[in-house]
Amino acid sequence: MECPYCSAELVWNDYYGKTKYAEHYYLYPQSWIEKEGDIYKCPNHEGFEYLEEAKDYKDNNIDLKDVKIEEVCCISSDFNGFFYTDMNGNLQEGYPC
Repeated sequence: MECPYCSAELVWNDYYGKTKYAEHYYLYPQSWIEKEGDIYKCPNHEGFEYLEEAKDYKDNNIDLKDVKIEEVCCISSDFNGFFYTDMNGNLQEGYPC
């Protein structure tokens, strides 16, 4: 799955869901959780690994024209680089809670 902003391959971070008995969440093993979706993180949310990638990204984003090349990072940094999939598999911005 790709980041919708910088097209980098998103890194799987975790999954989220709910338990059948929310009040006893910590008493049950994770296998009792009903999975609702996956959580991903953009690898470029704190900056790009390669200068050429940062230059390409900066050139394609008018909002970054006044930003120094060393400070260029993916727009997903606005929400800590997290994305998640909903129950339909659609990618959403942010953390699911």
